Amino acid sequence: MSRKSIATNIARKLWAQCGGFCQNPSCNKYLFAEVEDDVVSLANVAHIIGHGKSGPRSEHELADYIDKDGIDNLIMLCLECHKVVDELENKFSVERMQAWETAHETKINSLFAFPQIHNERELLEQVNELLTENRFIFEEYGPFSKKVLQGGSGDAITIWRRRCLDTILPNNQRIVGLIEANKRNFPYPWEVYRQMMGYKLHADSFRDNCLLEKKVNDYKLFPREFDDFIKQRLGLPVENREINYQEEIEFRTATISKYIEDFLATHSFITRMEKLNIAMFDVELKDGRNLRVFATNTYFFTEYTFDQIMGIDPAVDVIICSNPSGAYTREAKALCIAHKIGLFTISKFMGAIRKDGDEFLNYLLQAERSSRISFSKSLLNKASVPPRFQVYIFGSYLRRELYNDIDLILVYPIETGQELISSALESIHQVFEERASQLDITVCSEAEYTTLSFEDDNRTRIR
Repeated sequence: MSRKSIATNIARKLWAQCGGFCQNPSCNKYLFAEVEDDVVSLANVAHIIGHGKSGPRSEHELADYIDKDGIDNLIMLCLECHKVVDELENKFSVERMQAWETAHETKINSLFAFPQIHNERELLEQVNELLTENRFIFEEYGPFSKKVLQGGSGDAITIWRRRCLDTILPNNQRIVGLIEANKRNFPYPWEVYRQMMGYKLHADSFRDNCLLEKKVNDYKLFPREFDDFIKQRLGLPVENREINYQEEIEFRTATISKYIEDFLATHSFITRMEKLNIAMFDVELKDGRNLRVFATNTYFFTEYTFDQIMGIDPAVDVIICSNPSGAYTREAKALCIAHKIGLFTISKFMGAIRKDGDEFLNYLLQAERSSRISFSKSLLNKASVPPRFQVYIFGSYLRRELYNDIDLILVYPIETGQELISSALESIHQVFEERASQLDITVCSEAEYTTLSFEDDNRTRIR
């Protein structure tokens, strides 16, 4: 049985407490590592008192009373420190780890000590400077910047991810904190505070998407009206910009046209394309199929975005997330498949159109299929599986992307005893569950294996 995930509000509090650094005072490692063009999270939510009777520090007197998944029993550590405190639990008491958490939170809060300001202009000037820095980074390297949309190196996307972590997130925290800390210093109701609440919704969503990997459905985009309000309050000029009221879908004519012309117009499997409007076009394929395609440039495609598109045209066959730094959520992908709609990044779409039916809907790049197999092999190598046993991975290649689960077949020699089979099964389950992977194993003898049939036979032997 898989353990339930930590609640979003608890995860938010942990991130606020740790400030992006390991809470072990002897470590304080930054919880993100840069690997070529990617930023990898090293963050691990550790239980001070572990679950179950045999978990770390589970014999403590509070074990039967504390909420194991509550904020008081959780601490944010790096991968290394998490392993150390759990394996050497006798050296790291409950009280010691609780003291780490308290001291670290105090240290982080001191970095964001907010001054008491009684002059509104002075406060708004500080807010405007932070907003200006964020906006400059967004326009220079953000997901809709020219560097991203016209570049091919990926450098802009890498810089954007780094600046999100080291500049934009702290700036957001500073903006909200400045206004929160000074709201009693101005006559009630203070319009600045009311305007800030919309910005806070955006800051929370942005943090969740950057840090918690929770791609929220009702993602609150940057409220341009807040930036305009601050500037108007300061008497500064406000840019006369067209506000797009369907920003969740991000219709951007030039961008979508560019991707069609650069990638799809010359595709060898496409015989004809007809643009229907700003976001949709019909595609005729060499095998005779016709697809109605909706191209969106949204940053995070979620179920919420799906509902918006269905409200515009429920007859679409394909939705393309054309922004190179954009992504779709697993839930949105599953929802599209349930409606027989293909949801792809543009690179996946270029490969998927050569497929049909479920192969089209479930299409993954070769690199992703290989990654799934290699991931499973690496875990299986850590398990104790007898030499003559065979192990196959099978099932839809998409299942790991959608549900983080893996389907295996364990095949044992006919004369094998039940004890050896059970031991191998237990070892495999233990190794996979440590990596939070849902596992479904079909167990059969060599004779039974020869009688199995598969609707889509994509078995791969990994042992």
